[in-house]
Amino acid sequence: MKIFYALALISTPFFASAKPLDLKKVSADSNWIMHMNFDSVRNSEIGIFMEDAFENMPEVQRKVLKVQEKYGIHPMKISSFTMFGTGEKHKGIGILEGGINAEIVSGFAQSKDSIEGSKVGENTIFSSQKGRRPMAFTALENGKMIFGPDRDYVSDGIFFANGFGKSIELHPIHQSLTGLLVDPGFLFFANVKNVMEVVEFNEWGRSMADKIDSCGMVIGDQNGELKLVALLKTTSIEVSEPIENMVRGGLAMMEMKAGKDSNTEQILNSYQVTREGKIIRVEVGISNSFLIDRIKKEIKKSV
Repeated sequence: MKIFYALALISTPFFASAKPLDLKKVSADSNWIMHMNFDSVRNSEIGIFMEDAFENMPEVQRKVLKVQEKYGIHPMKISSFTMFGTGEKHKGIGILEGGINAEIVSGFAQSKDSIEGSKVGENTIFSSQKGRRPMAFTALENGKMIFGPDRDYVSDGIFFANGFGKSIELHPIHQSLTGLLVDPGFLFFANVKNVMEVVEFNEWGRSMADKIDSCGMVIGDQNGELKLVALLKTTSIEVSEPIENMVRGGLAMMEMKAGKDSNTEQILNSYQVTREGKIIRVEVGISNSFLIDRIKKEIKKSV
């Protein structure tokens, strides 16, 4: 388990410098989008450290090789992962690009009695009812893997993964997110107003969602920090001030709690909360050197 934890640290996308999301690979009906890009991780300060650490961890390398040989997925060669959907519970499309050997993936799926395959055009889509909820997937010859709750979602995902979709029209908050950081490695956006039309919230969830029009977040490497910048657009100016105060209070409590522990006192290197009209902006910075020190400790535990 510790080996897999170290592997997860090494392959984490939050230290990556990402290429822009190709919006033709996202459904125009999407109310939420999450995009992670792994391509430039090796060029960042933390990425260089983690790559060097990986080279000195033969046991982890063996684990990676076993995953590749058994499942057809090479974690260190994954390029990007994108997910999107309307907001309907447990329904969406995931597109994994890079590091996929379609022949091995298909061979593994065919070896399992709990997985059924069906042809859709030139592709075989595999489905399974085992587990907490149904799942379907396929691996393409161009090194991509598509996930969804059933074969119809995966079939649509193949269409989008190949760049045949109509480019999604950017929401103003989504548009603003694209300019907050230079090459962010993680992006999330949700049109909460539209999500509410397809999701049944509980009473507390609806009371909160009623106050939020849309929100989003980007994470990237900037000036020696892992920088998180979030935008939240409220439904009215009247509710924006109390939400701003709630966010300020939460960060202040986090800073106070972290300051009482020498192991976490540097976790919040910087933070700022500002508001302009209905839009609240939150910036949080975590020191790269702090993160590297923590990663070193976790790696020592895993070997």
